[in-house]
This record gives sequence, structure tokens and C-alpha cells, in this order.
Amino acid sequence: MVFWAVAALAADAPNSRLSDDVALTKATVSLLAAKDTAAVRDRFDPAVGQVSDNTLRQMSDLIGASEPTSIETIWSTEMHNFQTGDGNSRIVLEYGFSGKWVVVDAGIKTEGASKRFYRFFLTANALPLSELNAFHLFGKGPVQYLFLAAWIAAIVFTAWAIIIAFRRHTGWRRWALIALMPLGLTPTVAVNWNTAQVWVLEAISNSAGQFIPIFAGRYPMALFAYTETRVPYLYVSAPLIALGYLIWQRRWSQR
Repeated sequence: MVFWAVAALAADAPNSRLSDDVALTKATVSLLAAKDTAAVRDRFDPAVGQVSDNTLRQMSDLIGASEPTSIETIWSTEMHNFQTGDGNSRIVLEYGFSGKWVVVDAGIKTEGASKRFYRFFLTANALPLSELNAFHLFGKGPVQYLFLAAWIAAIVFTAWAIIIAFRRHTGWRRWALIALMPLGLTPTVAVNWNTAQVWVLEAISNSAGQFIPIFAGRYPMALFAYTETRVPYLYVSAPLIALGYLIWQRRWSQR
């Protein structure tokens, strides 16, 4: 009972903090719509610097005075210290108005009882993000299609290796090999399907530069996901076990 109680409290605390940050973001947008620039400026972190009245008025005009027809939480995530509660959260909201959609990209830093925005951006779109960033197969560049070919090839080779292992082995070896085939053991390369941006998921950036590990684990080795603004991206890690098994089976067959 104590174990389940602690687990429940650990799960509820972060969700409560994140809900508070989402509510704070919505309240700040309401202040912008009401043109209360002084109250909005007071919620920014000092590291952001002094935000001019002209900038805040432009943000207020972007929202407008009309009531939104919809408010959707597109993305919300947090990193907080479990003991102190200090940390950061990232929130993306989409406000639907008549003929336009406004995306609010906010970052909140929590220190004790203080909550301040270290980032706060507004973007107006003619379509909602679900339509604007929807997946479309055609009309892309060579980077997307070359990556898609490599992505499909990794899946095909893995499936081929699984079929061969299923036919040629029995017992625990069969199921162990099948379970290990989809494991990617190289750094995971991803491509933004809309912008063709390529990056490594395991890359770590710091003051000294960027560090990419030689080996990494990814299961399954190839899949797709979405960014915080619902942009689809593909990622793949080389299935070295599946590829090595196919090479070994080919040599064994030749012998």
C-alpha cells in the first residue's frame, strides 16, 4: 500500500505542476487580449530583457479582442526537481479564431513559488497545425525521399532476417533472435519531413560543442513521430544484429 501511494504521489505532482503552467500560459494570453501590458511584462524572466510596449501591443493585436472558438494544448512537457519543484516546462497552445489560428509557444521557469516565462512567442497561421503540418508523400525534396528509401530498406532487411530466423531456428533461439532483430545499435538519424532538416536524436549539445555517441540503442530501429508543433519526422538506427545475421546466413548457405 505504501509503495502504490508513493507511486501515485510521484505521478500526480508533475501533472499538477504542468497543469498550473498551462493555466498560467492561458491566463497570460488573456491579459494580452485585454492589453494589460504591465501585468504581462511582469511575468517575463529578467533574463529575457525588457520587452517593449510596441512588441506587446503587436502580440495583443495578433490575438485580438474576440473570444477564441477553441483552445487546444498541442504540446506540454516538463523537467522539474522532484524534491524542490524547481525546473522548466515547455507548452504549446493553439487558439482558434474566425479565419486564423494563433500558436502560443511558451517556456516557464519555476524557482520556489516564482514562475516566469523565459520564452513566449506567438505565430498566426491560416490553417490549424493538424492541417498545416499534415503528412504528404508527394512534393518533397531529394533529402526526404533518400531518407525514406533508407528507412524502408532498414524495415525490409529486418523483416527478412526475422523470417529467416523463424524458419531456420527452433526453441528459445528462434524467439531470442526475433526479439533482437529490430534493435538499432547506431546513433538514430532523423529527418523533418516538411523542412528536410536532419539531426541525431542522441546528440548532446553543451558549451564545448556537440557530442554524438558511437553506439546507441533504439527499439524498434525505425519509426516515425511528431515534433511539438505536430510536424512529422522519420528516424532510423542501423539494425546491426539483423544485418549481421543476414551476412552470416548468406556465407553459411554458400558453404
